Amino acid sequence: MRKQSGGGAPKRGKNAMGGNPMLLQVGPDFYDEAALAEALTGDGDPVDVAAVRDLRAAGRLVALSTADEQWIHPTWQVRDGQIIPGLDVVLAAFAGAPAWSVALWLTTAHDDLDGATPVEALVAGSGAVTELAAATAHRWAN
Repeated sequence: MRKQSGGGAPKRGKNAMGGNPMLLQVGPDFYDEAALAEALTGDGDPVDVAAVRDLRAAGRLVALSTADEQWIHPTWQVRDGQIIPGLDVVLAAFAGAPAWSVALWLTTAHDDLDGATPVEALVAGSGAVTELAAATAHRWAN
């Protein structure tokens, strides 16, 4: 499976991140499109790259554009071959917001989640993340 660490070309190592704190927080490991397609098993078989592009276009997964116009996808959003439950609802609340800002929000600990990150809370099955996302998105929009 081709995993990216730190963005840019597939298989780029953490040292290539140049100490970029955003990449370190949001990642540090990323899939490119092909690797994400392999990681998502849908009905037990990997999905194709077109399905990844459809998920990205629909705003159902975290997809970040790099300075060299490559798409990278944080690996933390995939569990057991699926996008973590509830992520699509959270992302819908932030529709139109900058993707990097949303990714940083998802990976920042919040007092409202007892010090967990929204990603950790989603994985744990907490419904509080969707309410916090809606409130945060509303604040960002106003």
